[in-house]
Amino acid sequence: MKINQVAAQLYTLRDQCKTPDDIARSLEKVAAIGYQSVQVSGLGPIENAALLQLAKDNGLTICATHESLDAIIGTPEKVIDKLNALECPHTAIGYPSGVDLASLDGVLDYARRFEEAAQKFVAAGKTASHHNHQHEFRKVGGKPVLQVVLENTKNVTLELDTYWVQYGGASPVEWNRLAKGRLPLLHLKDYMVNDQNNPQFAEIGNGNLPWPQIIASAEESGCQWFIVEQDSTPGDPFDSLKMSFDYIKANLIS
Repeated sequence: MKINQVAAQLYTLRDQCKTPDDIARSLEKVAAIGYQSVQVSGLGPIENAALLQLAKDNGLTICATHESLDAIIGTPEKVIDKLNALECPHTAIGYPSGVDLASLDGVLDYARRFEEAAQKFVAAGKTASHHNHQHEFRKVGGKPVLQVVLENTKNVTLELDTYWVQYGGASPVEWNRLAKGRLPLLHLKDYMVNDQNNPQFAEIGNGNLPWPQIIASAEESGCQWFIVEQDSTPGDPFDSLKMSFDYIKANLIS
């Protein structure tokens, strides 16, 4: 993993990115930490051209976006146009709202519809990924939901989230390997147990996930972007993003 492959997921800063001025200040701070790329998610209203210019003004690329299931499956052409406007190669469904992940028929129907849309993204030189939470490690038809999705699609890729893989009782290292050739994006998110014995999001290096093995297995599977995300932080989210970046730079960069 190279330092220019490490991105910040702006969902971490959603409360600091509600207006164009907020976004401008946040991107400046993200760049000052050392990040060279961002994933667009959770932002307030802003024109694509304005967002791209703000990113460029701060020396940042936009490596990926998150879009709704309705957008990616229902209006893929519009999402492709947005990606082109942002000079961005990747997108992902943040959560498959409305899909019955407890039903094999529901998962198979989702995989069929997503595959049809993903073919259009591939034809446009883009990727469309499924981003997991813990739900995808429940079994339907004797297999984890995520395995069913993979086995019943060819063009759908994955944006694995290390925290939620662990929370779902699976191994991030193993799943990185299972997604070989279909893992353009990886969400780096550490997992810890707090004083109340509950799982909690943590800065990279502050939890208990095996980061050298996670990064190595992702690289072996062709991962292109390693995206730092923290759904909630104990204090200033910029401080947490910096802690994660500093740990990565000191310990995980080849």
